Amino acid sequence: MFHLYISVFIYCVFSMSVKASSLDELKTKYVELILECSNSYPITGDDMSELRQKTMPDSEPVKCLFACVYKKAGMMNEHGQLSVQGVNEMTRKYLADDPEKIKKSEEFTQACESVNDVEVSDGERGCDRAALIFKCTVEKSPDFDLL
Repeated sequence: MFHLYISVFIYCVFSMSVKASSLDELKTKYVELILECSNSYPITGDDMSELRQKTMPDSEPVKCLFACVYKKAGMMNEHGQLSVQGVNEMTRKYLADDPEKIKKSEEFTQACESVNDVEVSDGERGCDRAALIFKCTVEKSPDFDLL
């Protein structure tokens, strides 16, 4: 189950190859964040099945789990919006040895920034916006050859 959690979150932000030590460090960080957030936002087996299909379940706990992890990782700000700056800082850290992938990742993040313009019903909680970030990631990652 942890493997799927890790895969989903890594896919959502860093759907590309990185050097092994950086990827291991990133996985460790995400495991810690996922464990912390899953205490407040548990998800079901059905939710996991939908995520495996690259579909965001219409489930508040799943959306809020993503928001929790995004916020703790610095990928979403305290106002519940995608933090392009936060994602780009992480990208530069974990892809420091690959300027081309940094550039693609930054362009990709910029392409999803429009999720911040969508009106959501939960405001600064960020759960609805986290679902939009997930959807944008799934839809746009092939355009940037990040898989």
